[in-house]
Amino acid sequence: MSKIYYFDKGGKHNSEMTYKLARERAEELGIRNIVIASIRGGSVPLMLDVFEGSDVKIFFASCDACDGCPRFNLDMKKKLEAKGHEMILINENKYPYPDAAVLAYRRVSQGFKEVVHLAIGVVEEEILPPGEDIIAISGTGWKGYSGGGGSDTAVVLETTSAQDFWSYEGSLAENKTRGMKIKEIICMPR
Repeated sequence: MSKIYYFDKGGKHNSEMTYKLARERAEELGIRNIVIASIRGGSVPLMLDVFEGSDVKIFFASCDACDGCPRFNLDMKKKLEAKGHEMILINENKYPYPDAAVLAYRRVSQGFKEVVHLAIGVVEEEILPPGEDIIAISGTGWKGYSGGGGSDTAVVLETTSAQDFWSYEGSLAENKTRGMKIKEIICMPR
């Protein structure tokens, strides 16, 4: 049995605790891969510090889709690669994500919307195979939120293609207990 840790408020001040909780849960479940949303690479030093000595592979997922967004810092990329981790590109506009699902997941938290996207993106970009449990980490985001940036959401979920995530064979009634892709919430803002 596990517990969900709730932060009083979303934002970067939760990053260290998010990474510690993610590491603890990865070790408990034997999860080998973590995918973290990181547009600029600011999370690299703290993540590397918290995961020092761990055999978990970390994929720092940036995006190259937005005009005017800062890009992943090349010094941070060198630091993470020196430790055996990778910077990957996952363009959130490239894979199907129904508007109703975006809205529903954002009502849980902004980071929750993004972790689902990460679990789809790593399969669509052929970085990880479908069907693998990972921990995906994201945050409230820095656009439009002065306290944003960093990480405040960590979720255990199964990697899958967009097609497999958004559709089922058969009726909804037949799929009540089949196809559960989101396994557990480790932490999130309330």
